[in-house]
Amino acid sequence: MASSVALLQLFQQLFKRHFRQDKTFDNYQYTFLKNFQVISNDEDRSTLFNECNKQLSLVPNTLEEKLSEGRFITRHSMRQLQQVTSLSNSIKKKLNDMQNNTAYSVVEHQVELNDLIKIYQSAVIELSQCSMQSDCDNKNDVAFINKELQQVILELDIDESYVKDLEKLRIKICNEDDHFQLPYHCLQVIKLIIKSTREERTASRHFLYMLNDNLSEFYSNFSRTLSSTEAGFVQQKETFISIESNAQLLKQQSEEIQDLEHLRAHIKNYVSEVQHVITAQEKKKEQKFRHKFQSMVRQIKKLQNETQSYQKTLKQQNKQLHVDFLTKIPNRAAWSERLEIEMLRFKTYQKRLNIAIIDIDNFKEINDNFGHLAGDKVLHVIAQTLQKSIRKNDYIARFGGEEFALLLPEITEQQSAYVLNKLREQIKNIPFKFKNDQLSITVSIGYTSFCKSDDADLAFERADNALYQAKHQGRDQVVLGEPNITAFDKTQ
Repeated sequence: MASSVALLQLFQQLFKRHFRQDKTFDNYQYTFLKNFQVISNDEDRSTLFNECNKQLSLVPNTLEEKLSEGRFITRHSMRQLQQVTSLSNSIKKKLNDMQNNTAYSVVEHQVELNDLIKIYQSAVIELSQCSMQSDCDNKNDVAFINKELQQVILELDIDESYVKDLEKLRIKICNEDDHFQLPYHCLQVIKLIIKSTREERTASRHFLYMLNDNLSEFYSNFSRTLSSTEAGFVQQKETFISIESNAQLLKQQSEEIQDLEHLRAHIKNYVSEVQHVITAQEKKKEQKFRHKFQSMVRQIKKLQNETQSYQKTLKQQNKQLHVDFLTKIPNRAAWSERLEIEMLRFKTYQKRLNIAIIDIDNFKEINDNFGHLAGDKVLHVIAQTLQKSIRKNDYIARFGGEEFALLLPEITEQQSAYVLNKLREQIKNIPFKFKNDQLSITVSIGYTSFCKSDDADLAFERADNALYQAKHQGRDQVVLGEPNITAFDKTQ
């Protein structure tokens, strides 16, 4: 009896530990304990134990698997938290302490999870505070990304059918206040680029297929013409053999015929027959050749027209690739190519070369006060004014944002200063009007002369520093960036 009570207590304790691991077995536990108390003989108990063993075997043994998975997730979460550089030292210390302790039992694992959740709560609070503190910096970063994205859009070479959609998207980006929408806008830009690229690729593939078909047809016609020519040669050879045979026959008959008039008539008929055969053959060959030749000429003209059309399209696209979409003047890519050419001339022929950087003053205020469309109008008008006001040898390009770069070859620093001040005054006198407000817009200009030891970056940096100095001194002025060594034009 005592052993039965001990067994019952043991089963109760074991079932208690197993509780809530399987709903079906939890319901079976009550039946088992009830039957165990009633059954007294060993045989019935053995049957009951076998039944319990069978029920236990049906319970999936997933506890160890779940514990292993939970430990893995816990360790992975700890490593992810440790990679967050902005966390405080106290949270990092708690994470290190947790990593040094390994949970074994379910209870220990549960405690570990609770501690990790508390650490996550503390980390979220800290990161939220850091996010609030850095919100101002984020706005500046977003503004920079916004500006750069617009510049990228303006420099895109895209199919004309997508230009309007791209411009609408650019305007939407200009007016976007929610920086979380920027990734979405970037995705839209990428989609437009992919669509345009697919269409261009399809058009190129179509042209290549047409070119291949035309070349194949041309080759086929040429092969047929060659075969026809060879057949003509065979036919001509057969004709010559026939003529030679008839000549031999004529010779034989002339020896046998005694009457001169009869011989003359016979010869005349033979000559007429030969002439008729030759004329018919030549006419047939000429007609055949003319037909083949005309067909080949048509194929060549068709191929030439298609090639010229494709070359024209490529030339137009190449031109668009080097033109700023908004201002319609050369873009940064075109500037880099021209600067390389002018630098080569400067190094080779030792001709004077000056570089200037022109920046619109307070351009951000124009966008903020009157909208980005007004800012776009300002950029376009100023760019066109600069383009129309410079010499043929000079070269102006939009370098980025509200900044323009200008090359002034074969004039001195003093002459450059005169030209740049004249440009500055012209822009200042442009009558801008926004929302019934008259507005005078000014530019600041920094420039320098190339030295013998200069490369493009060094001279540009010097001009850029001069521009910064012009801004710092009050804007609306031209400042020379003096080189550290004597410029070439000063030695002449």
